[in-house]
Amino acid sequence: MKSDKAQKEINDLYSQLFDDPDFQTAPSIGITLSMNDEIPTFPIINQCFEMEKEVYIPKTFSDHSMTFIRYTKDTELEESAFGVREPKEYQDNVMDPPDLMIVPGLAYSEDKNRLGFGAGYFDRYLAKYPTKTISLALSKQYYTDTPWPVYVLDKPIDKIIVSKDKADADIQ
Repeated sequence: MKSDKAQKEINDLYSQLFDDPDFQTAPSIGITLSMNDEIPTFPIINQCFEMEKEVYIPKTFSDHSMTFIRYTKDTELEESAFGVREPKEYQDNVMDPPDLMIVPGLAYSEDKNRLGFGAGYFDRYLAKYPTKTISLALSKQYYTDTPWPVYVLDKPIDKIIVSKDKADADIQ
């Protein structure tokens, strides 16, 4: 994530996302607060604030469920058992589901499959609250075929935005 190539790809993904019609028209965005080895989400969150969109972040529970809580610059956060920053207070400002979810993952495939982090939070959530989904994929995260097992509970992503470096390499 720190290399010049990775940063160029990340900037390209931001640009494509910000130009995407689904992103532009969604009044509310569900997004995670990124961790060290993930595409940084704060530039996306800041863009949402500039566009006067409501931003919602997940609060997870021990039964593998989650809900989305309104996030502002004043939201008090705490660290989950997985090391993810989540809202401390979650009784108010709930939005299930936000109009558009930016779904994280480890890998994605051309047929819109996603390899998540293993706990199934997003798959369970999307089964209960269907909404539009977008994922962002660096070239090293994107596969033509799906090399991992896909289970019946796995939810495909509506749209995967891939770095143009990968898209250009696939054309040649």
